[in-house]
Amino acid sequence: MAVSADYITKDDTVLIVDDFLAKGNALAGLIEIVGKAGAKLAGCAIAIEKGFQGGGDALRAKGIRVESLAIIDKMTDDSLEFRVQQQQQ
Repeated sequence: MAVSADYITKDDTVLIVDDFLAKGNALAGLIEIVGKAGAKLAGCAIAIEKGFQGGGDALRAKGIRVESLAIIDKMTDDSLEFRVQQQQQ
């Protein structure tokens, strides 16, 4: 992944938005790009997080704000089990 230095500067605050989060490798790369640019990371917004793959929980453990519309904790051929999330005020 690459982002031109023309697009992110130390004066920017960046919100990373992605469709799926599994192990977190793509987000980790984007977070690194934001850091190298000297910009501030506001957090990460995810549509669907595969909670059973641990990427979101690992990023949260590092102090990164990760908000997902839905977190799937268990997936089988027959069903999906979603994590109950607390609403933030």
